[in-house]
Amino acid sequence: MRHLLVCILLSIVTCRHAPAQSPYRYFNNLNVKDGLSNNKVNCLLQDRRGFLWIGTNDGLNRFDGKHFTIFRNRPHNTATISGNRISDMLEDEDGLLWIATSDGGLTKYDYRMPASGQFTQYKYIPGDSATIPVNIINALVQDKAGYLWLASSGRSVIRFNKKTGVFTQPVKKGTKTALSLFLDASGVLWVGREGGGLLKIDTRTLAYQNDENYNNLYAKLPHAAITSLYGDKQQNIWYGSWDKIVYRFNNKLQKEESFKKEEGNDHSFNEDDARDFTEDGDGNLWIAGRYKGLHIYDLKKEIFYNYQHDPAREGTIADNQVNCLFKDSKGLIWLGTEKGVSIYNPAQQFFIQTFLPPAKEDILIYDFYKEGEALLIGTSNGIYIQDLFTGQIVHRPIFFKNNPLAVTSFYKDGGQLYIGTDYSVFLYEPATNTIRLLPGTEKDIVMNKIIDSRVVSMLKDSIENRPVLLASPYGHYIAYYDLEKKTWVSRMDSVKKIIQRYEIRDNLIRKFYQQSNGTIWLATAKSGLAKWIGQTSRVVTHYENDPSKNQTISNNNVYDIAEDPRGNLYVSTYGGGLNYFNTRTSQFFHLAGSSNLLEGISIDGRNNVWMITNGNLEKYNPSTQSFTGFTLPDIAKSGGVRGNIYRDNKNGMYAAGLNFFIRFEPARIPDSSMQPITCFTDFRIFNVSYGELMLKKNIVLKYNQNYFTIEFAAPAFFNGEVQYEYMLENFDKEWVDAGTINTAGYSNLEAGNYVFKVRATNKKGDWDQQQASLIIRIRPPFWRTWWFYLLCAIATGGAVYGFYLYRINELTKRQAMRNKIAQDLHDNVGSTLSSISVYSQVAQIYNEQQKSQDLKGILEKIGTASVEMIGEMSDTVWAINPRNDNMETILQRMESFARPLLAARGISFDFTYNKATTHLNLEMSQRKNFYLIFKEAVNNALKYSGCSRLKVLITTVHQTLCLEVSDNGKGFEEEKLKERMKKSLSGNGLTNMRRRAAEMKGTCTIASEPGKGTTVTLRFPLT
Repeated sequence: MRHLLVCILLSIVTCRHAPAQSPYRYFNNLNVKDGLSNNKVNCLLQDRRGFLWIGTNDGLNRFDGKHFTIFRNRPHNTATISGNRISDMLEDEDGLLWIATSDGGLTKYDYRMPASGQFTQYKYIPGDSATIPVNIINALVQDKAGYLWLASSGRSVIRFNKKTGVFTQPVKKGTKTALSLFLDASGVLWVGREGGGLLKIDTRTLAYQNDENYNNLYAKLPHAAITSLYGDKQQNIWYGSWDKIVYRFNNKLQKEESFKKEEGNDHSFNEDDARDFTEDGDGNLWIAGRYKGLHIYDLKKEIFYNYQHDPAREGTIADNQVNCLFKDSKGLIWLGTEKGVSIYNPAQQFFIQTFLPPAKEDILIYDFYKEGEALLIGTSNGIYIQDLFTGQIVHRPIFFKNNPLAVTSFYKDGGQLYIGTDYSVFLYEPATNTIRLLPGTEKDIVMNKIIDSRVVSMLKDSIENRPVLLASPYGHYIAYYDLEKKTWVSRMDSVKKIIQRYEIRDNLIRKFYQQSNGTIWLATAKSGLAKWIGQTSRVVTHYENDPSKNQTISNNNVYDIAEDPRGNLYVSTYGGGLNYFNTRTSQFFHLAGSSNLLEGISIDGRNNVWMITNGNLEKYNPSTQSFTGFTLPDIAKSGGVRGNIYRDNKNGMYAAGLNFFIRFEPARIPDSSMQPITCFTDFRIFNVSYGELMLKKNIVLKYNQNYFTIEFAAPAFFNGEVQYEYMLENFDKEWVDAGTINTAGYSNLEAGNYVFKVRATNKKGDWDQQQASLIIRIRPPFWRTWWFYLLCAIATGGAVYGFYLYRINELTKRQAMRNKIAQDLHDNVGSTLSSISVYSQVAQIYNEQQKSQDLKGILEKIGTASVEMIGEMSDTVWAINPRNDNMETILQRMESFARPLLAARGISFDFTYNKATTHLNLEMSQRKNFYLIFKEAVNNALKYSGCSRLKVLITTVHQTLCLEVSDNGKGFEEEKLKERMKKSLSGNGLTNMRRRAAEMKGTCTIASEPGKGTTVTLRFPLT
């Protein structure tokens, strides 16, 4: 059959000589629609953390494979980048990023600094010789001593001392514009100039070499303007020029060579201005062309290939003006163009996309069959056959009764090839491209002409000890062809009744699959996985999803089945991902890392499971239990691949899309064990950046800084989507699945110690153990610190002790008051009673002596003393009554005491006080002494002054209560007053009033002159 297929190809394809085409290369493109700040890309760099930096004509971009972070210049803001037109970049040994701009001089960027100090600008300031001499910088390199060398427009080559910040111009001779720089292994700086050819400077001695021939700008010399310089692995130096020729200084031969357009040679250099160079992993030299796209020089074959933008196809470079090239740490090559970035991923090139010849309508590919070097492709437009050696494809339409057929499945049994179609099952003869309907097909209602369906799967089996061909006319349950009786048995057979007999539940059977031990399984769209049981009669057992039970299939929509070396099955479901089925225990295990919407699956020679999901491929590695995603080439942007995966006899695999198919060899696709390394990119507190905190061993926050967001990234490019998990120890109980989100936020955290950990993977299920972590401590508020608790304890103890002392003091005061009252009662009442006792004895003597007049006088004294004692007792009782604390009550008692007495003597009484005094409260001793001093003053005026008017004035001044009692009587001399007080029975007098005032920490003064009245003034502080 192999020879017949080859003959078909040879008979149809006209062999003619054709020039060899450029090797297949597919490029992914990024532009402003993906988040890039500007489509014109001038330079590219990958830093030591793995981020890719993209310099554009409008800002600097940091890219982690998914997210862009853009840095732009803001006028008059020195905390931003110095210019927006980024021309070149380098990262030095300290991790500092140096950025050359063509509109703002030089910028230093240090992500470890606070946000306001991350950028340091070096811009030209007119009149300031200490600044950079010019703002237009075209290229940037660093020598072995750490000096930066800048190619400028206007000041040729500038050397910058990073330590001192001093700019110098070592060579002032020659043209003023330098376009490119390269530092060779000996420390010599090669400078490509505009119109001046090459300049060489010894960076250690500053000696230089200059070709004087180039001083004549009109001389026809090669590479007068050198736009790019590059040293390859063999230490050859390549340079591009405005004359559209590529030059190489051959280090081994120590001579200059040139590569230019050769007539009749399609693989010579295609006449272009080389803007940049790099080398790929195969040793090929990549050249960025200003006019004609990408040029690749195969160093082994010594031929050039040219790749240009094709607007009719995806997967070509973004634009034909390529400005820069960069190879990253994973071997991806990045092209900066006028219309964005193009990325060449070597791993992606293992997936070869082949398009079928154009047809009037889109072509659906259903199945493949490979025989020798011929690949048969079953489609909605018949059969296509590809010669796998030449890659050429021919179309073989299939007709039955003059109607075109769609070929939807292949099945080879011995020497016969069966094809399933949208009509029925046929035998196919490749040599003649003819088909034969199986005998007896016309007699079966279902299989004679399938209604709105197609045969999706076929398999040979035996039923009732006779060989049969099983077929699945999708939507019509199953049918089988008895190869001995030459008849079909389908669901419409009223005698066999196969649906009821075999207990088939689902009319949508996608596939028959036979294990190595002969067991046959059915993939159904609604009833899960099904198994044939029995020998002479086949009974179907369904394994369906049961939410109430563990270890059942995750979803009943089964798409495909594949057997592993242990005899167990991988089962893909459309909606429930991948399942592993233990055929001995009948237990299902859902593999959680898989995508939910799985279609066809196949197992390669290393037991990896390949599956189609969401238009791309995913691989499951059982040894690491990890999933790896692959982004397939999709030149037509048709939505990717769909359906089943076909595996040929040499372990090659095929997956189909609209109008195309993908071919790949799993054994050639590298399975990198490298996982993306996670790093922290920002630490925000209440959305304010504190990125400098990330570099500290311990981040210490105040209690009111407990609302923060941590940003992180694991740069990875086109090697599966990066997934994140994070955990905040002492808060999160388990790892948080963040998916592709690269931020974690926390709010209202309690004071304490935390450890934030994050890990990343681009292989779902296989987490990188190299976790990034931050130690975070939130300090408690001062009122929740140990020292505050100690102070509170001390204060509480002090308060308790103070209260204890207060209580003791109060008790002491009360006891003192009691003692004072007792003393007063003892002094006043006791002395008065003693006087009364003496007077009583004298009265008795006068009575016995019949001295009536003397007796009367003594009795009057006894009565007077008794009245005074009663008044003293009443005053004492009133003073100690707490209900009388209010000043208003005191004032009422004072007035009620004085007014009747004075009125009885005809003395006018003027009692005045300000309103503020009515709100005062006097404690007991003050109240008592205040009142008794007042009473004493009134009684003295009443007894001795002979006044006709008495005034009382009570005021408050600066927390001092003032009592003033004045009369208009005859007054007195103080010495005579003291003499009179000594003769008084009650003992009250000036001394007593002053004693009471002293008890209130106040003063009592008496001012009097004969004939001018008397004034008694009391002042004491309010407490």
